[in-house]
Amino acid sequence: MAKRDPVPAIRDHARNIFDDLLDAISPARCPGCGRRGALVCDTCADALAPAPVGAPPPPLAWWTACFAYQGVARELVARAKYRAERRFLVPVARVLAVALEHAPPFDLVTWAPASAPRIRAQGVDHGEVLARAVAGVIGARVAPCLVRAPGAAQTGRDASARRAGPGLRAVRPMSGAVILVVDDVATTGGTLAAAGRALLQVGASEVLAATIARTPGPGTRSRGAAYTPGYSDR
Repeated sequence: MAKRDPVPAIRDHARNIFDDLLDAISPARCPGCGRRGALVCDTCADALAPAPVGAPPPPLAWWTACFAYQGVARELVARAKYRAERRFLVPVARVLAVALEHAPPFDLVTWAPASAPRIRAQGVDHGEVLARAVAGVIGARVAPCLVRAPGAAQTGRDASARRAGPGLRAVRPMSGAVILVVDDVATTGGTLAAAGRALLQVGASEVLAATIARTPGPGTRSRGAAYTPGYSDR
């Protein structure tokens, strides 16, 4: 039996201790109303809008998303993605785990890696953190399967460029496995589609996806958003 590398476990334990200390020193503020002491207060949680219904982008076989990317959900993702506030990934990982109760069986969890400049700026790939958190909740295997070619981040690109997706390449053979790709937000589905193409090219039989949020279509009105414009936890 191969020996388990203790370094990742030690690193995760240290991060957990740091997060506990941070919560004790500076309790979180609800991203919707600013109330201190709750990652998301009950009132704002009740106001989260469900994700709009949409088919998985080809070549994905299945896709679930929890929330519409607006209001509190948008702020939750922004805090984790742009402000490195990892503790906000904890509640969404649990919600994603519940959504995956209806997923087809899968063999492995992975993620679409962030761009190198974003990882350097944040010090961590929040997509990896989210995927590992989800896998931990549901007791699934998790591993890095994709690498990203140099290039601009999806954020800020026009719709056609976003639909093309980033340059992703699989780093291991899949040999008939069903792979679940975890990501934060899907707008055009370009990143998920790129991940699916890369994994199918190395032998995956199916690729599934789970995201925290899905962007509503143009002209869709926000329903019940509790987000306070301009509010910041900084």
